[in-house]
Amino acid sequence: MAHPLLVTGAGGVVGQSLVECFGPGRVIGLVRPAGNRPDGAAELIAGDVTRPRIGLDAPAYAALAGRIGGVLHSAALTSFTRAAADIHDVNATGTAHALRLAEDAGVPFHLISTIYVHRRDGSHEHGRSRPYRESKRAAEDTVRAARVPWSILRMSLVIGDSATGSTPRFQGVYAAMKSLITGGAPVVPVAAGSYVDFLPRDHVARSVRALVDSGALGEHWITAGERALTIEEFVERCLGYARRQGRTVPRPRLVDSEMVHRLIIPAFGDSIGADLRKRLELFTDILGPLATDRTLPRLPDDLPGLGAPPDLGACLDTSLEFFGTRARLAATGTPA
Repeated sequence: MAHPLLVTGAGGVVGQSLVECFGPGRVIGLVRPAGNRPDGAAELIAGDVTRPRIGLDAPAYAALAGRIGGVLHSAALTSFTRAAADIHDVNATGTAHALRLAEDAGVPFHLISTIYVHRRDGSHEHGRSRPYRESKRAAEDTVRAARVPWSILRMSLVIGDSATGSTPRFQGVYAAMKSLITGGAPVVPVAAGSYVDFLPRDHVARSVRALVDSGALGEHWITAGERALTIEEFVERCLGYARRQGRTVPRPRLVDSEMVHRLIIPAFGDSIGADLRKRLELFTDILGPLATDRTLPRLPDDLPGLGAPPDLGACLDTSLEFFGTRARLAATGTPA
């Protein structure tokens, strides 16, 4: 039997999806001492990627290095509201520590990165997503200097399971969804005609498994590519869910994020209102860097074990239904 992969961040949204996809016996999950515990791992080890030896004592570290067949590094801090130093500590320093384990073990290293490292043509570095983006770029630079075979897997925005909409945690894009559903987004800072690239978490996990199992090295993009929805389609799906819940929500105006950042917020300042300003900044942070005027590269459909992604409009509908139920989004006339 092949040696198992160590999956760091096994308690996170992507990490849990990877553990589920690889199945029992294929992985060892590294989790934070007080973090979530996924099902399906061969075993779980408590550790901390921000510390040398990923938080293990020397004997436990040496024993782990002798047992694994590779490191799949998905541990990351994805919050845009945490201090830049904390984000760098987890995403950049944590990658260096996890890579050191792979090098000590003499096994391949696979970094789960993000399409946030891509910047739309003509856009500028601003907003709360910048520390996250810079930390992931630093992590990629570290991996490119690795002394073992390596891959960088840049993944799209992740939504719920394609069949059930389920997700362990509502991150990023769900706040944007809520603003659209509840009518709290009169302006969406994404230019008309842009694409919003996302994938369901089970397809993302299958993509990673297909790449790892095929022995693929180098840099790869796990995205919807030309299948991505336009921002108009994304907004319409959210408004459609709102209508099914009995809401009457005005259609928001689409405005390029650079206009919001450079003109609207500076010109109107606090007169916009704190709540609206927060929503504009949220959309700029989350969707702005992901909205493109061209499609991103994606994996080929003939990659063994992968297949084409499911219908993304239907996946978004399913995630909206799951989110709406769990978040108890209120109907028209009641507080959201």
